[in-house]
Amino acid sequence: MSETYGSALRKAIARLSAAGLDEARAEAKFLLLGACDMSSSDLILNEGEPIPVESAARFEDFLQRRLRHAPVSLILGVTDFMGLSFLTDERALAPRSDSERLVEAALERAPQMAGKVVDLGTGSGCLLQSFLHERQTWTGTALDLSPDALSLAKENAARLKLEDRITFLQGSWATAANAIAEADIVISNPPYIRTEVLDELDPEVREHDPMLALDGGADGLIAYRDIVSLCSVKMTPGAWLLFEIGFDQAEEVSTIVSGHSFAELSRLKDYSGHNRVVLARKL
Repeated sequence: MSETYGSALRKAIARLSAAGLDEARAEAKFLLLGACDMSSSDLILNEGEPIPVESAARFEDFLQRRLRHAPVSLILGVTDFMGLSFLTDERALAPRSDSERLVEAALERAPQMAGKVVDLGTGSGCLLQSFLHERQTWTGTALDLSPDALSLAKENAARLKLEDRITFLQGSWATAANAIAEADIVISNPPYIRTEVLDELDPEVREHDPMLALDGGADGLIAYRDIVSLCSVKMTPGAWLLFEIGFDQAEEVSTIVSGHSFAELSRLKDYSGHNRVVLARKL
C-alpha cells in the first residue's frame, strides 16, 4: 500500500528531529506542502490518502536537501513576506520575518500621497516591493552592489507587477546619491555581521547566503557609517532614514546616526522583543 500523507509527515518529522533540527515539525510540514503543491487544509482533508509517486519522490529530495542543511526557503524557492510571495535563491538573502518591522515602520511614516523611497542593498527586493505594494502612488529606487541580487529583485518585481515603479541601480552606495536627494524615505538592511564571526554562522547561512550580503567588516558597522555619511549630505530635510540592525547593535548604530544631522532618533523592537530598527529624520 502506498504511503499516506500523514505517515510520510510523521516519518519526516522524526528524521529531521533526529538530525537535531529545532523546527522539525514545522519544516517537515512546509516541505511536504511544497512538494505536493497543497495547502494546510488540503493536508488535513487528505491525511489518510496515498501520496502520488512523483510527489513522494519530490518530498524525499526536499528532505535530503534539508538534512544537508539547505534552508527551507531555498528548497521551496519562495518565501512569504508581508503577505506576498518572493522568489528565493542563493543570489540574495531570503526574506526574514524580523525585517517586516522595518517595512511597517516605513509605512507608518509614508502618507498615502505620492512619494519616493530608496532601498539601499535591496537583495531580493522584499523590503522595497512590500512597501510599494502598500503605497500604490509611490515610486522607488532599488540599489545593490550585486548584479545577481538585482536580477532576482527584478524577477520579483515582475511577479508583483511593480517593475514600472522601480528604478534598479547596480553599484556602491554613492550610485544612489541622486535618488537619495529626492527621496522621502530611505530604507536599508545592510551587511552587519562582524567578519570574524562569519565562520561561526549556522551552515544554513554560511554555506548558502551570499557573503557580500552578510559581511559588515571588522565591527559590523562599515555600511552604517558609509550610508549615514552619504545620507547626511544628500537627504532632503524632513526625509526619514530607517535601518534594520543586528539585535545587539542598537546603541552603536544610534551613536553613528546621532553624530550627523538627524533628529527624532528612535529604536523599534521586533516581535521577539529585540531591537531591530533604528530610524531618524533629516534636519
